[in-house]
Amino acid sequence: MTDLLADIGGSNCRFALAKDGELLADSLWQCATRDYDSFDLALAAYLADQAPPKRACIAAAGAVRDNCVTLTNHGWTISQNALPDTELTLLNDLQAMGHALAPLGPPKQRKLVVNLGTGLNAAVLHIANGLPFVPESEAGHMRLPRLADPAFQAALEACISRFGSDAVEAAVSGTALPHLHHALTGKTLKAQDISADWSAPESEPTRTMLLSLLGHYIGDLALAHLPYGGIWLAGSLGRAIASEINTRAFQESFSSRGPYTDLMQNFDFDVLGDDKAALKGAALYLQAQAARD
Repeated sequence: MTDLLADIGGSNCRFALAKDGELLADSLWQCATRDYDSFDLALAAYLADQAPPKRACIAAAGAVRDNCVTLTNHGWTISQNALPDTELTLLNDLQAMGHALAPLGPPKQRKLVVNLGTGLNAAVLHIANGLPFVPESEAGHMRLPRLADPAFQAALEACISRFGSDAVEAAVSGTALPHLHHALTGKTLKAQDISADWSAPESEPTRTMLLSLLGHYIGDLALAHLPYGGIWLAGSLGRAIASEINTRAFQESFSSRGPYTDLMQNFDFDVLGDDKAALKGAALYLQAQAARD
């Protein structure tokens, strides 16, 4: 059976077909989310020369409720009506990324993926009765900690005020990075320019604060889920910051956990660098569902 897959984010959309859990290479198509007024129009452009498959999985960057999802960082809403004649599953995009971890790292162990792209979210892969299970989450909207450094806390308050809440995503995301950098340095730069050279002296305050916040966030997630199978960093900012996780700024906030400090050394880090990970995870999800049935 050929399946339709979609990975819909606040910045980019990716579509593909899969057969037996494997992406069909010549079926991949990508567009900027802003290029279409709705998901339905983007989907119609992809399916212009083909009939909709009987089964589909759409992974979208938002919470799925009542068979509907509205993107957190864009105005699109996707519902079951998008493909009325298709057996359609809607997933949060991090659920799909979690399923993409199934063939990676140690088998049969919990694994955590943290995606820092336009926004922030995380998901955990569990193995239940021999099959993968990934609960939906909106972990990017967990609360930020308070910081002891007055300058860092003032920058944090500026990000919170702009975002409208004290969610971690207010300061730890690709969208937030330029605002965090401006609050600390007074300089206006794009996220990719800030992350292009973390060793630059002008980037040091931003780098240190971002790593401290990220270490606190991922450390809390690690204690909540104990992902002994590994922790993967994904997304453009996640990949850019991955080389910095052994620095003092990250390790102090990640590892300093009182009686559980030694435990924190049991979690290995890796990078999920494949832009097609959510598509592959969606394909694996449909395959696992077929096995359950």
